[in-house]
Amino acid sequence: MTIDFQKIIPNPLKEFILPNSIWNTDFSFKSGEMYQIIAPSGKGKSTLVGLLAGTRGDFLGRLILEGQMSSGFTPMQWSQWRALKCSVVFQDLQLFQNLTALQNITLTAEIHQIHHKKQVPSQHIQSLETLTEWATLLGVEAKLNQPVALLSFGQMQRIAILRALNRPFNWIVLDEPFSHLDQTNANIALNLIQKVATQQNAGIIITALDDRYALPGFQNVTI
Repeated sequence: MTIDFQKIIPNPLKEFILPNSIWNTDFSFKSGEMYQIIAPSGKGKSTLVGLLAGTRGDFLGRLILEGQMSSGFTPMQWSQWRALKCSVVFQDLQLFQNLTALQNITLTAEIHQIHHKKQVPSQHIQSLETLTEWATLLGVEAKLNQPVALLSFGQMQRIAILRALNRPFNWIVLDEPFSHLDQTNANIALNLIQKVATQQNAGIIITALDDRYALPGFQNVTI
């Protein structure tokens, strides 16, 4: 399974595309492999994440998602793509501030089970015991029953990562997920992401601001 970029040019970046960029060329992300996009702010990292998630479509070229042209997707198909194929941690996290951390982690999976019941593999929806183990590993177990609004941004990032892992996916896309984590916690979170992605034979796409966040074993993608 692949995500294929064919001569894609995002409208906001028309005048800023550099040689050797993923933009305006042909490039394929392959399921089961790991990719990292390192670039300063304003160079298109979040734009790329928005294209993959279907939250923006202002581009020229062709985006082919596992053999299907994204330009033909209906709103329901985009919903199914995000529910079953592509799990995303957005840079602004998009957590529900008044819900507890645990409610945020489980809510999306519960909604997907209701709307996509026949298609959601139950083995990819984790038990409370497993989620608690993961939260303990990431150092946020004590925060599970607190409203997200009371958490630090770094704690929120870890909750958003747990939410993204608690579901089926062929791709997990994370936009600067470790920006507020120290190196130790970033490594722990990355190891968990890699473990779960490997179990699902999923591809990993991570963005970062600069080389301080360079990850071993990841293919670098230029934008």
